[in-house]
Amino acid sequence: MNKKSIIAIASVIVLAFTGCTFNIQPPASESTKVGLTEAEAKIIAEKNCIKEGESLSPGYYNDNSQTWWFDANLKSTNKGCNPACVVSENTKTAEINWRCTGLLLPEESTSNVLQKLFAEKYPQYAEDVSVIIEQEAANHARGSVNFKIGEPGGIFLAVKTDGEWQIVHDGNGIIPCDLNKYGFPAKMLSDCAK
Repeated sequence: MNKKSIIAIASVIVLAFTGCTFNIQPPASESTKVGLTEAEAKIIAEKNCIKEGESLSPGYYNDNSQTWWFDANLKSTNKGCNPACVVSENTKTAEINWRCTGLLLPEESTSNVLQKLFAEKYPQYAEDVSVIIEQEAANHARGSVNFKIGEPGGIFLAVKTDGEWQIVHDGNGIIPCDLNKYGFPAKMLSDCAK
């Protein structure tokens, strides 16, 4: 084997191990293999991917998949995603590719959050406090709290403001109707006393 062959083989191996690929995009004014220009692809993308008030960035062509990609500025997107409108050169159809990245951790349950809040409010019961949610809406919760196993507990009402839960009432006895200032659904305050 001569020196040139060895260098060529070594170069191919290095490229394979480093994951290098070559993707040459045609100039935007030229037609691609099937003959779909960026302008034609953008018309398809605008018709299928965006609504009033949304927009697309300039496109780029992926020679491997024979698709035009346009970053999409959408009014609503999924958390952790960067949407693009992808136009197939072969079928002349378009769809949103959400390009979501990373692991999204699930939110902690409302009962766990409230249990921690009660443990902070009443540290002497932190080991035994337990919470049961009986009614829950997007930003409101009502339930029961127990501080010692086997002993009676009380009721609570909590509200979520700016993404943070806070306990606005807990105890036994009368539920004051002035809690409606927190926007509780009527069903949660149906037994309040004036």
